[in-house]
Amino acid sequence: MQLWKMELRRLLDRPVLNLGLLMILAFQVLLFCTEVSNLQTEIDGNIYRGAAAVQADKELVQEYKGILTMEKVEDIIGRFGFSGYAGGREGGPRVREGNFCSRWVTDCLTDFYQTREKPTALVKGKFWNEHGKYYLESQVRFEYTGGWTNFHSTWSWSVLILNVWLVLMAVPVFSEEYGRKTVQLLLTTVHGRWKDIWAKIAAVFALGIAAYLLVTGLLLCMTAEVYGIESLEASAGMFDYRALFTEGGSMTVLEHLLLTFGAKLAAVCLNLCITLFVSSKCRSTVLAAVLRLIALYPLAWLINEVVYSMLFQMVCDNGMIHELWVWLTMDVLGIACFSTTYYLSWSAFIGTPSYWPAVLVCVLASVMAGCIWRAVVNYRQGQ
Repeated sequence: MQLWKMELRRLLDRPVLNLGLLMILAFQVLLFCTEVSNLQTEIDGNIYRGAAAVQADKELVQEYKGILTMEKVEDIIGRFGFSGYAGGREGGPRVREGNFCSRWVTDCLTDFYQTREKPTALVKGKFWNEHGKYYLESQVRFEYTGGWTNFHSTWSWSVLILNVWLVLMAVPVFSEEYGRKTVQLLLTTVHGRWKDIWAKIAAVFALGIAAYLLVTGLLLCMTAEVYGIESLEASAGMFDYRALFTEGGSMTVLEHLLLTFGAKLAAVCLNLCITLFVSSKCRSTVLAAVLRLIALYPLAWLINEVVYSMLFQMVCDNGMIHELWVWLTMDVLGIACFSTTYYLSWSAFIGTPSYWPAVLVCVLASVMAGCIWRAVVNYRQGQ
């Protein structure tokens, strides 16, 4: 326990990195508050802004609360119309029209995001058949989920930035001992070849998980204060389309929160494991940090957003998606993408094939265990 406390104090005795964590928290607060201050809603000719807009939207949604039906959709359209953008001319800001209900119907049941043109009617065409109708078929529970939309967006950006901070925090743990040429001396001590190594690893995980919980807890408290948490039983499909394709299509906001919390925690742990492995292989702290940061986001983004997307589009266009070898290749590549810190920081594996979660858990557990084991072996060998 004494070794663990000593290693933890070493990690905390870095003013620049401590300031970095405070800046992440400040960024999170600024991003959240900016989103809230920019809110505007119009209900029956009355315009509300900021926190008042949240309260007005919540009261409006009470009139339509419950299982979404076509009758409710038509009533919203007949009462408020569709929501487009107002302003934007002569350098003025563009403001989203309408209220939560009209904006939700426009965004989710029409092709507004594809055309950027305000709809004039609810057309049951291609977009409806491929997208919109699933909200009704899944019997979405309609409630106010604007707060959870803001929460998830801010949460994802915060965890993405936090993982960069975690790299800078954890990468010196082993590589710094090489640079100071103290590794051989430490390995000759009574506890150096075993207890001290695990004390270093435990201190890194304790600080990393604590920072993640701090970021998450602060954001959750702000969300509860401004938006409230009454809509935990609402359908997660209200703000995450993939949730419509879970078993039964009835995933709630609470279930979505728990899965996302687990995915982001896995991203933090995976990041720490890989960073410790890189630290154990590099004698230069700077080199270790650069290599890990390159693999953390730029390389992962390239694999996720470019290689996978391009390959998927190509096989779909060529009609090869049903070929067994193509299907297996896409599955393997998809699981590899989902198993990266980049993807886990941004999104949980929701709406994936039923066997993916078990495979992903096994892959993540194997990678993390392998990285820690190799980090211990490398350091004990003085590499």
